[in-house]
Amino acid sequence: MRIERDGIALRDYQISDIDDEIRWTNTETDWFYEDTPWMTITQVDPDELRADMMEIMEEMTEDAIRLRFEIEVEGRHIGLLSSYYLDENYEQPPWDSIDPGKNAGENHTVRAIGIEICERDCWGKGIGTKALSLFIDYYRSIGENRFLIETWSGNKRMLGCARKLGFEEVKRVKGAHIVDGKEYDALMWEKRFE
Repeated sequence: MRIERDGIALRDYQISDIDDEIRWTNTETDWFYEDTPWMTITQVDPDELRADMMEIMEEMTEDAIRLRFEIEVEGRHIGLLSSYYLDENYEQPPWDSIDPGKNAGENHTVRAIGIEICERDCWGKGIGTKALSLFIDYYRSIGENRFLIETWSGNKRMLGCARKLGFEEVKRVKGAHIVDGKEYDALMWEKRFE
């Protein structure tokens, strides 16, 4: 599947993305520490990643609901979008309670979405806002109308993107993360379409 608008393409994972993902996870990890600097990234084994992603690509049907899209700009793979399910209390429900063939509303959950622009030279150019907007439109086309973004108070680019897209803060956990000796809040932002 491929969706395009305003010079941004969201597309399914392809074999050529594996080398990018290995690089982003094992050596060029700035994106990770902008997103979750209190965590330690786990390096991937290239052979295991190749095997896992080949299996996922082989099993993906054209009509399957996508939980992930790769972001491409001018033919260059620069990152990814992903989604997951949260319940009304903003907690992840047990995976075995989810039917991946149904949208979030049919699963009695809410769609949480996230983005990783892994190529540093693409930061601060509005790509994330456009890609997230396209991602939301994809889910709206299958009947979803409520979206969540989890972030932290130090992620200024994500907060700016959420505001531009009309998200509003619905939950804050004060001092949930410590980065370089400073406390930051965990945040949940929401947008609903009527």
